[in-house]
Amino acid sequence: MRKTTLLTMAVVLLGVVGGCIVNDELSTVTIQPDGSADWVKFQSNIRSTEQGSKGVQELKKFVDEFDSHKDSDQIRITEAGGEVREARWVRREVPYANLVVARFPTAAALENFFTVKDEKGVVVVQTRFTINGNRRRLSFNVPVPRDQKPTEKASRSFEEVREQQANGFSETRLAIASGQIIASQGFTVASDKRSALLDPAKIDELLQTNREQVELFLEWE
Repeated sequence: MRKTTLLTMAVVLLGVVGGCIVNDELSTVTIQPDGSADWVKFQSNIRSTEQGSKGVQELKKFVDEFDSHKDSDQIRITEAGGEVREARWVRREVPYANLVVARFPTAAALENFFTVKDEKGVVVVQTRFTINGNRRRLSFNVPVPRDQKPTEKASRSFEEVREQQANGFSETRLAIASGQIIASQGFTVASDKRSALLDPAKIDELLQTNREQVELFLEWE
């Protein structure tokens, strides 16, 4: 169950591509003081791990869904109350590359985009944007199932980490339009304190030590 919870968080926050499609991607969310935000996602080296006709069909489906604005990202954006402002191919042949630019006009739309429910309608990632004076806070709360049992953390060598990145990597950056980050959990903050990267290793540590709920957050003023 712990792996499922972490995977769900990755799908929502990192935008992991499903099936046998793999890629490299960088997502940047720039948050305004009122909670509205701009979202930019660049995907490159998009290919299928399947060989022959199955791989061809998988990629065709991926391309068709993107062209018809029915891929998971664009559907989630519009359902959350956001607007897809640009969706285009940078490279339209294997390995593919594309770019999506979206706007979330309100804090509620941003919250909706990063909030996810499982197949039973249970919220597994609850996102909140709050304002307290000159402080802003974006938090992601993940309830841990009651029947969850702590698991031993598996250490990985540098070579194993690099091999996984070579297969495909994903980075999510949250940037603030003004101010500086003063506190965080589950993120690695840039030296200028204007942005932060979601940190899977820190998330894993939180999952190992928390029994009821895991909270990721950024706070800035």
